[in-house]
Amino acid sequence: MKRRLGLPAVVGALLVAGCAPGTQHDGGARTAERSTTMQNQTSDLARKLISRAYGEFFVLPAHEQTIERIWADPANRPALEALTADTAQPLAARFLAAEVLFARDFTFASRVSGAVIAEIYAHALEQNLTGMANSWGLLYELDDAGPVGIRFVMLGEAAVPALVRLLDNAGSPLIYDGSKEATVGNAYHYRIKDFAAFYLGRIRRIPVTFHRELAERDQEIARLEQQLAHP
Repeated sequence: MKRRLGLPAVVGALLVAGCAPGTQHDGGARTAERSTTMQNQTSDLARKLISRAYGEFFVLPAHEQTIERIWADPANRPALEALTADTAQPLAARFLAAEVLFARDFTFASRVSGAVIAEIYAHALEQNLTGMANSWGLLYELDDAGPVGIRFVMLGEAAVPALVRLLDNAGSPLIYDGSKEATVGNAYHYRIKDFAAFYLGRIRRIPVTFHRELAERDQEIARLEQQLAHP
């Protein structure tokens, strides 16, 4: 006569099986192995992005072709998001990874902290990691935030703290490349703080008046800071 296991016996059997030697260890080992594999993929991708193994960024048409090559490899997709969020990786690589994701899967910004992404872009602006100012926009000329600067506006309120920090950066003006863009953009002598003020004005919908004279421009930025601090 066959004997069925009663519920207490079933539960007991499951508990014994769950506690069997090696069961939990094997699960932990697999998790650790997956984590190590992802870390290796992330580090490898970071090196490739920085060395331009896939091609150049921020120069057309190479920029789009580079992004397509990166995205064509399915293994890169989770690694891109992991790289963007990994504070142990070089900021330059995290910036390039974020650019690929904004181009191909902008929903990543709902999974990676907006404040974290904004700090990556703030660093990229400070270091002008795009090489030329063109990607950050012509600002008051045609109300242009640029294809990279627009990321701050897309992030919205999450980008405000990072941009406010940049309002104190009065370093040398960023340089534009090209013919018309260089002629127009370089005439404005846009500094880091000018870019930050423009993006903040767009995010908070605060009118920011551009002045040719740096002293007047700084007064306008100081007024913006006060308005941001006391809305």
